Amino acid sequence: MELNRIFWIAAFCSVFASSSAQVSVNRYLVYFSDKDDTPYSIDQPEQYLSDRAISRRLNQNIAITEEDLPVDPAYIQEVLNLGDVDFIYSLKWFNAILVETEDPSVIDQISELNPVVGTQLSTYIGNDLDLESTVSKITDDRKNEEEYGPSFNQIDMINGLPLHEAGYKGQGIWVAVFDGGFRFTDSALALQDFMNGGRLIGTKDFVEGDNDVFHRSNHGTYVLSTMTGNIPGSLIGTAPEASYLLCITEDVQIERRIEESNWAAAAEYADSVGVDIINTSLGYTLFDNEEENHSYEELDGNSTLITRASNIAASKGILTVNSAGNSGNSAWYYIGAPADGDNVLAVGAVDSGENAVGFSSRGPRVDGAIKPNVMARGFQSIGTDLDQGITGINGTSFSAPIISGMAASLWQAVPSATSGEVFDAIEQSAHLYNMPNDSMGYGIPDFALALGILQPLSDDVIIGNDINTISAYPNPTDNGQALTLSLPEDFSESILVEIFDITGKLAYSERLISQAKRATLPSILNLHAGLYILNVRDEIGRTATSKLIVR
Repeated sequence: MELNRIFWIAAFCSVFASSSAQVSVNRYLVYFSDKDDTPYSIDQPEQYLSDRAISRRLNQNIAITEEDLPVDPAYIQEVLNLGDVDFIYSLKWFNAILVETEDPSVIDQISELNPVVGTQLSTYIGNDLDLESTVSKITDDRKNEEEYGPSFNQIDMINGLPLHEAGYKGQGIWVAVFDGGFRFTDSALALQDFMNGGRLIGTKDFVEGDNDVFHRSNHGTYVLSTMTGNIPGSLIGTAPEASYLLCITEDVQIERRIEESNWAAAAEYADSVGVDIINTSLGYTLFDNEEENHSYEELDGNSTLITRASNIAASKGILTVNSAGNSGNSAWYYIGAPADGDNVLAVGAVDSGENAVGFSSRGPRVDGAIKPNVMARGFQSIGTDLDQGITGINGTSFSAPIISGMAASLWQAVPSATSGEVFDAIEQSAHLYNMPNDSMGYGIPDFALALGILQPLSDDVIIGNDINTISAYPNPTDNGQALTLSLPEDFSESILVEIFDITGKLAYSERLISQAKRATLPSILNLHAGLYILNVRDEIGRTATSKLIVR
């Protein structure tokens, strides 16, 4: 149906408690049909996007479109002129605004502005959601690693240490975290390096409409600590030097569809600020009012409001990472929204032994697409204890930020990569990429290997002022596989073959005699998967170098 400035009203009815009584306040999404007369222009994006947001689009060859234009302020004012109605926020990607009113007659007046496409009324009641219920203390007798301590396993499992050792810890990458609250973030020891280091981009609460996020729930604090926590010998996050935008989108007192709208508003805000990655440890399937529940059939990758918003965020060049959900042991069983998104990297949970844990939500998506996408540690993950130490935390809520943080470190290493390329490299590096399943998707990613995937192989090597070539076959290669080298024409027969990891450490060395400008390494032993530098030097000092990927 073609619309001519038609208002589509979707209603969210919420109950807010006051000191004297409960007041029923309705919130409505009002959709507009066009942006024809907007004062904003695609040719002047600086009116509504930051320089960083514009640069992200330019760097990834993403066009600025009408979708980026803010909602026409004249349309907003036309609704507000009707009287007892308050503006909450706008959703420019959906050309909509969220309004609040206690007077149902206002909705009738909005309807009279133009024909109404449809209405959706949702009534909600409170619940006892406890996001911190799976937290448990780490015992003192747990063996510590020298620098990372108990957090060593969760980063070593995804082979992220080589990136950290090479200096890639997320510096310069902006990560938005959407959650239910960040209580104690400003006081927990593990987060003091972050709070004092000037890496807090900003804060915004889309539930209460202010900028205070250091209250309500602890959940976001736990999530944040897996990425940027820093207590040497106890906890080192996967992106301890990245910068973070903290947003509350989840109302932890109730479960209602309006939280999906809050998420969409936060995503638009994060996009306009210029973030690179959005991490969300939230998901939506069932609500307090059963009439509002999503069905499994809706999880098709592009149907629910939050999933569509997630996909749009990805289309703007943002890597969107979401927890798969904790429904693996429940009647729901499957991943939730927006983890089902076409362009959402959904992360399930494994234990320290790399086994899928029972609570981790399963795939496939309703159309058979692989979900979750990848896995990380989500059982007894290590995070802040909200005070002076660390704690064990359970849930895909924590496997997702472990991946988000490592993705930030990866992207720092290859800043020219697009968000789609980073997404694909993470998937392709996972250990089940060639045989995915419904429990673990493509499996546990290898970020050193992902770095190798993102850095294209080059056979052109400059020696002095001359260009020579050296080739290694097969490349990528498997650990323990023979490797054949094709050498430059002027190389002597006696050669020294050295293989260095990305930190510059010597990982392998062997002297060989070449024949017909070829040499064969009988096997590459004891090399972890990842990117290496293959260096060959002959007996008079001529050198040739190539990149080598070990799977």
